[in-house]
Amino acid sequence: MFAFPIALVMGLDRFSFRRLGGLAFGLAGVVLLVAPGPNVSMNLPILWIFVALFGGLCYAFEGNIVAKWGTLDLDAFQVLQGASIIGALLILPVVLMTGQFIDPTPPWDAPQLALLESSVVHVLVYSGYIWLVGRAGAVFAVQVSYLVTGFGLIWAKLILSEAYAPTLWIALGMMFAGLYLVQPRPKAALAEAAAMGDTTI
Repeated sequence: MFAFPIALVMGLDRFSFRRLGGLAFGLAGVVLLVAPGPNVSMNLPILWIFVALFGGLCYAFEGNIVAKWGTLDLDAFQVLQGASIIGALLILPVVLMTGQFIDPTPPWDAPQLALLESSVVHVLVYSGYIWLVGRAGAVFAVQVSYLVTGFGLIWAKLILSEAYAPTLWIALGMMFAGLYLVQPRPKAALAEAAAMGDTTI
């Protein structure tokens, strides 16, 4: 829901009731997951809901900025490398103060190897996201957040044996319905050029 109005303001997209409906379906699914009630097993403190929404707002701005101004001739891997270096420098004082620093030098034990594998997957997935922004637009690409939510819940059930209320599966269905309605923006067809005439001297 953040990406669509930002894209409209920046002139990157045109208003569509179909796409607005798709985004509304997705948002309603997320609200169903976090809203307190007797049939929902995921009662969350309101603070963390706003933290999650702030993350979504950042994704929305990022996708639209990349879609409008590109990545300054950097490919997706270079963009992610720069972001990772900046992020590491910003978080370094926090991990040192809290005793959470992880020595990145070998030999690596099982948790460190798991972190390394997760980092490699993150590089591939996030680079794919940057590529998708350029191909399909920010409004469509940001819908990956719904997929992240859905697959996170599915993996938690398979790996951690977590139990969910039936409402959760309704929410996932609403999110995937939203994905169906939010189609990638169509690329403008190239105008046919006039046939080149003889160029005899």
